[in-house]
Amino acid sequence: MRAQQRCLAGVLCCLLGGGAGAEDFIQDSRMSLRYGQSYWKENANGGVGPTRDEWVQAAQFNFSSGWYRDVLGLDYSYGLADALHVGSKADSISNLRADRSVQNPHGIAKPLALYVRGRWVEEGWTLSGGVGKKSRQLELYTDDRFTRILPAASLGQDLGYERGGLSLNLSRIEGFSPRNESGWSQDLRNYRGQKIDDLRIYALGYVFPDGSKLRVEHGVARDYLRSSTVKLSRSFALAPGHDLDLQAIWGRQQDAGRLFEYSGVRGLYEAQSSHDARHLDLAINYRFSHYYLGLSWNKVRGDDFDRMFFAQDHGTWNSSAKRFYYFGLEDEALLKVASGLDFTAFGLPRLKLDAHYVFSNAARGYEDFSRSEFQSLLRYSFDGLLKGLELAWLHTRFRTRGEPDGVLRRSISRGPAGIVSHHSERFFFNYTYRF
Repeated sequence: MRAQQRCLAGVLCCLLGGGAGAEDFIQDSRMSLRYGQSYWKENANGGVGPTRDEWVQAAQFNFSSGWYRDVLGLDYSYGLADALHVGSKADSISNLRADRSVQNPHGIAKPLALYVRGRWVEEGWTLSGGVGKKSRQLELYTDDRFTRILPAASLGQDLGYERGGLSLNLSRIEGFSPRNESGWSQDLRNYRGQKIDDLRIYALGYVFPDGSKLRVEHGVARDYLRSSTVKLSRSFALAPGHDLDLQAIWGRQQDAGRLFEYSGVRGLYEAQSSHDARHLDLAINYRFSHYYLGLSWNKVRGDDFDRMFFAQDHGTWNSSAKRFYYFGLEDEALLKVASGLDFTAFGLPRLKLDAHYVFSNAARGYEDFSRSEFQSLLRYSFDGLLKGLELAWLHTRFRTRGEPDGVLRRSISRGPAGIVSHHSERFFFNYTYRF
């Protein structure tokens, strides 16, 4: 057990043994137990991409305390997962880690979260912080909590300050727990296996008097990659039950030192003397009654916008261009049309459907290039005696075509923005019991 684990366990013992001050800590706590199954049937349909046929299950226990003396709290989660079936033709598995073969994957048993949080509240402002392992959600970096049978998590420290419409945050990440592996955490590393000391993300948020929201973040994986994003959003009430959402995002990522793979990564990135990619994302969304319609546009310039803060990262990009894979090649522009509804008008208010279609048709250095994705997500949440049970079906058709022109590009990338096709059917079953 690492020193940080021992420290966190010691804090837990002190909290539980705190006598009268621990009453709110226990009485206001929340506990839940989730059991889930996922079945994935995926292939490249004649293109290049993974073939999967996996049926897995998992159980997850979650505990979130109240506040000890209104100052300290603790979150803890533990998860177990294993395979029910892996098809003989599968060449990839994503919810678990392959052992001797894809058909014989490792199971998972690990703490998903062990996080001590604190706060100090005064009139008009709040100071907060925390240390430990949990799933972090930021604009520039997100631990994937939802798409796999168990969530990813990161190890680090957080500090926050809020006053009125202003929020300031700092997160330092020094370890990563992949969503498909056991263990407490791993060091952050580049694609050559060299250690990245930490990832630091600085954030500023502000809510203006008219309701407009500004979010600015800057992240640095030390000596490897730095990235920035500015997000401005505003919602307008057009009429009762009719709302319009507008959003603009500007982003940039650059090489940040000696750990960056300037010589390239085979199959992912070509050699380059420097990296400087930028994007602009504009979106409009119209919500009315139980429906919505949305339109997004994203343009990449400079270099391919497809780098991650460390090699184990599954990738985060707060834009319309982060789909099943990235619409992130240099000079690639996408258009996304999205819609969704619940079925209240048909007597099924807990049944929801979301769908989108995304396409682009040009990228610098590729000939005969095109990329498209159609995706639909159908979800149903039960109520009554079956409250806590959720079923979902995700259907995706993702296709990329193109050949290097031999001048600006000399090899095909199979990376997050590369020439990959992926057709997927995913079925999710989750039951959560809350104590």
